[in-house]
Amino acid sequence: MWFNTLESPPLPGLMKEISIEGVRLVITNVDSQIYCFDNRCPHEEFNLSLGCIKKSFVRCALHGYEYNLSTGRCSEKEIPELVTYPVKVKDELIFVQMSEANEL
Repeated sequence: MWFNTLESPPLPGLMKEISIEGVRLVITNVDSQIYCFDNRCPHEEFNLSLGCIKKSFVRCALHGYEYNLSTGRCSEKEIPELVTYPVKVKDELIFVQMSEANEL
């Protein structure tokens, strides 16, 4: 199911915290590409919105792990992948797709 989340994309490099059906997410803009991901590090459940965006990676402020925003893969092979969500932009509106498993 697609959810209308924002009326315009965040400024490049900034992270916007949102919540859909009780799931805490982050939306960011990297070179006009919009990404959405869980606002928790899979390593220790620390808020990723407290970290920073570097190119197409989000860096966790707690331990410095970096997650690829396209694939969710971590810079360290033994760390679980970050959950990412499909995003589409239509008339400046930002839509995020959540699976039925995420809809509470």
